Amino acid sequence: MDDLIAKLEKLRPEELDYVMAKSSNNSIASACKAAGLSESTVYRWDNRDELDALATALRLDRHIEVELKLRKALPDAVQVVIDGLIERRYDTKFKAAVEILDRTLGKARQNVNQKTEVSGKVELVVDWDDVNDQD
Repeated sequence: MDDLIAKLEKLRPEELDYVMAKSSNNSIASACKAAGLSESTVYRWDNRDELDALATALRLDRHIEVELKLRKALPDAVQVVIDGLIERRYDTKFKAAVEILDRTLGKARQNVNQKTEVSGKVELVVDWDDVNDQD
C-alpha cells in the first residue's frame, strides 16, 4: 500500500483525478466524466497504461480491505442471528447481521413468478396538444 501511495503522490493533479475516478468506474469515458477531463486529453497521455494499472491496484486494495473487514465481522454477525432466536426485539442488530451475511455468503436465491393474465400486443398511444395550435 505504501508503494501505491508513493506512486499516487508523484502524479500531476489531473492524473490523480483520473486514477481516482477510474478506480471507481469501469470505462475510460465514465472516469473522464467523473474527473472532469476530456477523453482526448486522457488518450494523449503516454502513461495512460500505467495510470490504469494504478487505478486497478487501488480498486483491488479497496476490495481486499472491505472483504477482510467483512470476514472479520462474520462470526459476530452469525452470533447476532443466533442470539436473535432468544431476543424479542433485535431488528436493528438483525438487519446489520443479514447485511454482513449477504455480503459474505451471498443473498438467497429468489424466484419470481411472472405470469400475466393478458398476453399479446402492447400498444402505446401518445396524444398531446400542438403548442402552435392554441385556441
